[in-house]
Amino acid sequence: MQGFFLKRTILFLFLSACSLFAFQYDAKFYMGVGGGVQYEKFTDEKGTKNTPAFGALKFGYGDRRAYAVEFVLNYIDNKSNIFSDNDKQRYGADVMFVKAYNLSRYLYPFIRAGFGAGEMKVAPVNLGYTSTNNKKLAYSSFNIGTGAFFPLNNNTDIEVNYEYRFTSYQSYKDTNDIEQKRHSHVNQIYVGFNYRF
Repeated sequence: MQGFFLKRTILFLFLSACSLFAFQYDAKFYMGVGGGVQYEKFTDEKGTKNTPAFGALKFGYGDRRAYAVEFVLNYIDNKSNIFSDNDKQRYGADVMFVKAYNLSRYLYPFIRAGFGAGEMKVAPVNLGYTSTNNKKLAYSSFNIGTGAFFPLNNNTDIEVNYEYRFTSYQSYKDTNDIEQKRHSHVNQIYVGFNYRF
């Protein structure tokens, strides 16, 4: 039920943001695909680190020289033992608001901010995650970043960006039955290709 409400909220915010830009600028729908690497450091005493690769598929609406809103689907190739003996892939979705600047015909720098949510598959045994009924761990994030669009023509561009994410994970009980809640700081580098309709 909670996941259903979250999905409806994200969809509502995405559609509302699209309507704000519907009659402004040279707005277009666009799709993008790309990937990169991230460096994640947890706020535990050990300063646990994780460095997986990730991929993204995005759907957006806006003008690459002004404003846009994006809905981004993420896949993170996570392989670690931070929350369980065998943490696995993460799947997430973000809603991002983009403000770009028309500095030249070859470069449109931008800033972006938004939020995201998702879940990670975990093995429900020891090393911290002790629930035998739940094989997934939810998380949410606040995201902010900067980058640039490099136009190839009127419909295509290369996107390069850096993004910082403050991520909060679902609470869990450790092996001593004490409730724990982890947070992390994530630094991402992304390179992608966008096509504008």
